[in-house]
Amino acid sequence: MIHSVLEFLTDELNTFIKLKVGDPTTTRIYLSGVTNEAGIAIPDQSLGISLINIEEERVNKDQQNRFVNAVGKVEKRNPEIRLNLYVLITANFQNKNPNNSSDDYVEGLKQLSYAISFFQSKNVFTPENSPGLGSFDPNLQKIVVELYSYSFEQLYNFWSVVGAKYLPSVLYKIKTISIQENAVLEQGEPIEQIFTQSQHKS
Repeated sequence: MIHSVLEFLTDELNTFIKLKVGDPTTTRIYLSGVTNEAGIAIPDQSLGISLINIEEERVNKDQQNRFVNAVGKVEKRNPEIRLNLYVLITANFQNKNPNNSSDDYVEGLKQLSYAISFFQSKNVFTPENSPGLGSFDPNLQKIVVELYSYSFEQLYNFWSVVGAKYLPSVLYKIKTISIQENAVLEQGEPIEQIFTQSQHKS
């Protein structure tokens, strides 16, 4: 489920940026970790979309664990887990090729702005407004993307942890992703009548 959400958003954003720059063939954004053993993992002259945190959504958490199935049996299943994903979009344009204007700092800011513009114009994705959503996962019914602001201290701590120098980036919160394996723990007949018995002492 998580990978389907991120692959879908990467594909949608890639299509949008290709239209913006007028180049339909070059991949503009990659689903990638921020760093690896060699340094920055995001390919040069591109954006990276990286999952940096997963949070359980506890507000309005569904505690129901008994359901009636299609044949009228009562099944016990654990409640679904609802998750929020924190995703960083990073521009890796570090002037490695000084004579190439497509590899400069300003170009990176421009393409990062395209990503922000995309989610400003469309931050709710459903099968109705995004027909390709079902091809990534038929269980995905709604994805909501929100810009998430974090402090300079959090920013510093994050880049210190990943062990890299800061690159222009923007953080988004993707909510709410539901995971339900539908593993049946118990099964039985539904309770249709309740009888009470009372005894009187003489």
